[in-house]
Amino acid sequence: MADFKVEITSIEGVLFGGLCQMVVLPSVSGDVGVMRGHESIISNLRVGEIQVFDNLNNIIKSITVSGGFAEMQSEDKLLVLVNI
Repeated sequence: MADFKVEITSIEGVLFGGLCQMVVLPSVSGDVGVMRGHESIISNLRVGEIQVFDNLNNIIKSITVSGGFAEMQSEDKLLVLVNI
């Protein structure tokens, strides 16, 4: 699978901006894995951990959040706004 663009932002600034293989989000309805080509979604986030993975399935960024929301804006761009 190809990489896609991710931007994770809080009121304090950009926490992660770059390319990744997959992001796991703590959605209010359960954890959601998002990859390139995922259907368009807007999801509320609960307290939990966002994990960003590279193409070797290594976690390249882990962020503990207290809520927020995520929007898959196109087949290759995910925007995540969080409270930390």
